[in-house]
Amino acid sequence: MRILIVEDDPMVRTINKGFLKKINSAFEVHEAENIEKAKTLVSSMDFHLVLLDVYLGADHGPLLLSWIREQGLDVDVILITADNSAETVEHAFRYGSIDYLIKPFTFERFNEAVSKALHRRSQLSSKEPFNQEHIDSMIKNQMQSAGKTQDKGINQMTYELILHALKNSDRQMTAREIGEMTDLARVTVRRYLEYMVEEGIATEMQSYGKVGRPQKVYAFKNKGGV
Repeated sequence: MRILIVEDDPMVRTINKGFLKKINSAFEVHEAENIEKAKTLVSSMDFHLVLLDVYLGADHGPLLLSWIREQGLDVDVILITADNSAETVEHAFRYGSIDYLIKPFTFERFNEAVSKALHRRSQLSSKEPFNQEHIDSMIKNQMQSAGKTQDKGINQMTYELILHALKNSDRQMTAREIGEMTDLARVTVRRYLEYMVEEGIATEMQSYGKVGRPQKVYAFKNKGGV
């Protein structure tokens, strides 16, 4: 498997390369510190996976993701970045990023993302035609590996945006506050939050102010000692 790391920080490139070799020492790993070099490499070699940072000096990583899709290149992309803005997350998934890792991340989460990319590519490389059962199984497995299901009309991108806002908050939040952060309707946010509570990912509490009715507030389950 040929993998390209696009990252301007040489130390981070070394860490990511070490993680890749830990997963599989046979990986062929290349490096690029900017978009122009990445374009040159991707244009001249067939890569299976690109690990892409958002901040590349004066460059903006998602522009490379957009360019890859415009060229119709058969390569999976995982964004690995400190950028946790809803706008960048939305752009990433809209242009086909298969995962989004926020720095700092654990090796376990990194391994999960890369392994998922490998498994997906292995399934799609089959020369035999797919039947509906195969496709349904692949979609089901992909959703299960992310810990989510669509049985309640849950949209993957909306789920990721709301979960991202919740995980990166340093306090409990109301559905209205998350709606303002993500530009989503409060009623939509509340439905997703209730789904996350059912999954055990979030907790729901009552916040009693000095005046007025108590408000429901939510927190990511691993935050604040919850």
